[in-house]
Amino acid sequence: MKKNIKTLYTATAVATLLMAAKTQTAQAATSDAETKTNSETTTATGATTTTPAQVTKESAQADVNKAQEVVNDQQAEANGAQKAVDTANQKVKDAQAKVDSTKATLDEATEAKQEATQENIDKTKSDISQAESDVTSKQNEASQAESNVNTKQSAVTQAQSDVNTSKAKVDQATADVNAKQASVDNAQKVLDGTDAEQIRKNADDAQKAVDSDKANVQVKTTDATNKATAVSEAQKAVDTAQTAAQTAKTNADTTSQKLAEAQSAVNDAQTKVNSINDQINSVNRIEMPKGYVNAKDNIAELGKQGLAMNKYKEDEKAKQEKIAAVADSRGVVGLLRLTDEQQKEITLWTAGILNDIRKQLGLSNRIVVTNKSLEFAKYIADNSTIAGIEHDDKALQDVNKAVLQARIQAESIGLGVGGSDITMNDLQEAVYDLMLQMLFDDAYSNWGHAMQISGMEFHGVKDEYLGLGVRQKDNIIGFETFYPEDPAKADEGGRLTIPSVDTTELQAELTTAQSDLNTKSNALTSAKSANDEAQSALTTANNNLATAQTNLTNAQKAKTQADSDLETAKTQLTTDEAKLASAQEAVQALSADLATKQANLQSAKDALEESKKNLASAESDLTAKQNALTEAENELKSAQDALTSAKQAVSDAQAKVDSLKAKLDSLTNAEPNYEAAKTAYDNAVSDLKFAQDDLDAFTGVNKIAQAKLDSAKSELAKAQAVLDKILEKERAEEALKKAEEEAKEAAVKRAQATHFYQTGSKLFDAQGKEVTGYVVKDNQVYDAKGNLVGVVSKKVMTRELHRALVKANTLPQTGNESTVLAGLGVALIGLGSMLGVAKRKRQ
Repeated sequence: MKKNIKTLYTATAVATLLMAAKTQTAQAATSDAETKTNSETTTATGATTTTPAQVTKESAQADVNKAQEVVNDQQAEANGAQKAVDTANQKVKDAQAKVDSTKATLDEATEAKQEATQENIDKTKSDISQAESDVTSKQNEASQAESNVNTKQSAVTQAQSDVNTSKAKVDQATADVNAKQASVDNAQKVLDGTDAEQIRKNADDAQKAVDSDKANVQVKTTDATNKATAVSEAQKAVDTAQTAAQTAKTNADTTSQKLAEAQSAVNDAQTKVNSINDQINSVNRIEMPKGYVNAKDNIAELGKQGLAMNKYKEDEKAKQEKIAAVADSRGVVGLLRLTDEQQKEITLWTAGILNDIRKQLGLSNRIVVTNKSLEFAKYIADNSTIAGIEHDDKALQDVNKAVLQARIQAESIGLGVGGSDITMNDLQEAVYDLMLQMLFDDAYSNWGHAMQISGMEFHGVKDEYLGLGVRQKDNIIGFETFYPEDPAKADEGGRLTIPSVDTTELQAELTTAQSDLNTKSNALTSAKSANDEAQSALTTANNNLATAQTNLTNAQKAKTQADSDLETAKTQLTTDEAKLASAQEAVQALSADLATKQANLQSAKDALEESKKNLASAESDLTAKQNALTEAENELKSAQDALTSAKQAVSDAQAKVDSLKAKLDSLTNAEPNYEAAKTAYDNAVSDLKFAQDDLDAFTGVNKIAQAKLDSAKSELAKAQAVLDKILEKERAEEALKKAEEEAKEAAVKRAQATHFYQTGSKLFDAQGKEVTGYVVKDNQVYDAKGNLVGVVSKKVMTRELHRALVKANTLPQTGNESTVLAGLGVALIGLGSMLGVAKRKRQ
């Protein structure tokens, strides 16, 4: 039985498309009209040149005017083109700056991505836990240091109080010495019997001073008591503030931990959302316009819709897969060499899109990919010897013998992509763009490719076997579909799993993941709010504690001053009391006998010596107390320095925690951060590529515009030259005409002044010489060329002429002039007839 093989050879026959910075060139059949040779030569401006003989002055001027208009238009176009080049050049510079900026960000994100291993993430979390523990430890140390400062401050306060007490004792001892010295002086005066009234007055003054001192001591005592109470209240406030600060710290630590956990949960949820989005965004499908399958008159409009609706999505994973390339005959590396696995990969990827198209169109047939369909396509690609976008009939026929017999067979081909740095993403994009061309811009081939690619050509056939091949010599991509004569043979090894481009399940997963992200984001917001409140409360508590501690310090200083003032008042009272006692003793001694007065003087001297000893002892004790105060102040300074260091240590530890948390955030978000940076960089590179392409395009347009301007100027020069020649010729013709007319007029004048005479058939000049070769018509004489050279005169002016005429006509001697002239008239008439004939012949 003879096998009926239906061969459907179609080719991408659309105009060149620019998609994603790659030019997809399609094959188009050459029509008869295209192959005809045009016998006319057209100029750059589109005008048809003609021969000079066909050019008139008016048409030449019109050509000049038209050429000048073209020059004006081309000048405007050239100016615009140059401006476009300048603008494009600036855009390239701006785009390059953006590339440099995003490249730096990408490098950082890449480094973070490389570090974002689970081990590093876990280690960072552990480091955060350790760092937070270190913060707590440092805060405890700071609290201890602060407590130590308070203790040292209390010690300083006590030491200052001791100094004040010792100083008061010194002052008291000094006053006692002074009092004892006064007693000695008074005893001496009593013994000497002098100043009795002054002694009595001193006693009265001393009494008044003592009374005043007692009142002052009472006031100072009350003030000291109040200051002591204030210190007690300030200490209670510090204790309360410390408790509140510790509670706030514990609460802040708890909310901070919860915030970190909530942030981690959000990061994980965001990573999942990003991962699903990446999967969705890397799935390429072609959305078919409604009504496409039944379109007739509006197929072109639907095609425009289809082109506008679809655009290739970059596949980041495919970008990592390099495709090998070899050199062409020129030595330029650019011919792709797919591995068998890569051919299978691109075919299955394409099959998923094509099956989705058939599903959208409601067609029952589906794409099938098997090892044999891959071998089928690879054989055609590897064995095609025809260059360019042309079908290789021999390879298409031979594959039926070499691989398997097809009952129905179809092929669509188009220019793919080539180069030394091509990835699977580039190949996918090229295939995708070719499918868009074939589906939506195929009018020139009567939508033959669309029929194959959409599945409508195989409508009614359940299974379409598909294989994609890339020709070895020119990177032409071939879409090979067929239905085998023996399906069992075609299915050897089993049918390969075609990935679905239906993102319904992924969208459902994304919805769930997004919902989870929203929940965790809300929890993060709550945790952040709680942490903000806790941190604010901690700040407030610490500020309150600091205020309370300042108040305590001030209260302690005020108490110390009050105690000092009280001691001073008491010292003054004691001093004045001693003076009073001495003054009173002096008053009593005024009435004593001599022996008693002498004894009192000696007793006063002894008491003075004792008080001096007491003063020395008090001064020694004061020195010791002052040394102790200095030591306490030094210890306070050390404690304060230690507190400052402890607080700095807390700040450093917290900064480390913040840094580690930022690092954890960077690690957990490394992938989305990298993707964002990569996208930004890729977009910048793409923008730069487009900007450079625009610059190249505008530069090319500018060159063309300049060339067209030069050509237009050249054409203008040519047209002007033609016009100039015509004008020059016209001027020359006018000058010649004028010269001829002038010459003619001069000739006529000369001719009219030149007389010839005719007799019979003979013609004589004025000298009577017979001339020949002239013709006479209407009494005018013409040379052989028809030029007027004279006129026939009837009056004979010279004797020589008369003799010649007579001789010529052999007139009798008796004749007269009238007879001669009558004969001459007959001759002239005859000659005139001859001239008339001659002239007619010449005309």
